[in-house]
Amino acid sequence: MKRSEQRREPRHKGKLHVELGSGKGITRDFSSSGIYFETNRSFTPGQSIEFTIVLRHIDPKSPVHLKCQGEIIRVEENEQKIGVAAAIESYTFEKIQ
Repeated sequence: MKRSEQRREPRHKGKLHVELGSGKGITRDFSSSGIYFETNRSFTPGQSIEFTIVLRHIDPKSPVHLKCQGEIIRVEENEQKIGVAAAIESYTFEKIQ
């Protein structure tokens, strides 16, 4: 049986750096309401999460940080990385000088 699509917003594929406090990750895809990234850190569905997406391509001399708060929706473990799907509940932009 095919799982029905639950995404509220269209997803965009891309590899962006994610800062996780005590770890790092790389996005696989993202939208304004959610993100999927791969990391070495372990998470649990339902867990709150704070992370920062580093937008270096906007201005390489002064990257923009997209600081997000959300909730872990799904965790997929494989041999090399842990895939994490999270709903984004709020975000702010910060330009690093």
